[in-house]
Amino acid sequence: MRKLSILKATVDLLWIFSTPIILILLSFSIAIFFIDLGEFNIEMNSVNFNENDMLSKVLFAISSLNYLLIIAALYFFRKVLNSFIRVKIFEETVSKLFKKIGNLLIISGFISLIISIISTIYFEQKVTLEFSLNQHLVIICLGLFFLILSEIFKIATSAKQENDLTI
Repeated sequence: MRKLSILKATVDLLWIFSTPIILILLSFSIAIFFIDLGEFNIEMNSVNFNENDMLSKVLFAISSLNYLLIIAALYFFRKVLNSFIRVKIFEETVSKLFKKIGNLLIISGFISLIISIISTIYFEQKVTLEFSLNQHLVIICLGLFFLILSEIFKIATSAKQENDLTI
């Protein structure tokens, strides 16, 4: 139970630090279309948005929204941890939350991968093929892991219900 409390405290701390960033990103993503980016050197998810054209602004706005997807997944993970602390592990809501987290992480991973490819081609004018472990693949794998957890908890929930009905 101590490890669960440490995990819950860590996730809550991440949530507390990320909530002000939500407002900043939303307001900055809208304002970016009206502010000149020429004097700013903005970098998000290893993509440098220092150009003063529309594609750079759109990629930054999409990156900001992608970050919000990860924060939403963090919010759902907090709800799962709350259920775990209340010892309501095998409920249907837990498997649904795991599925939401998995879907959000997979979408976020693909979006960040596409943004990385587009920015490499557009800003650096080069096409490279790398076989390495990068953050986009890790996020996609983590999303698939949460989808698998969702299925496992769904099976465990139905097994628990069957076990509760037997005499």
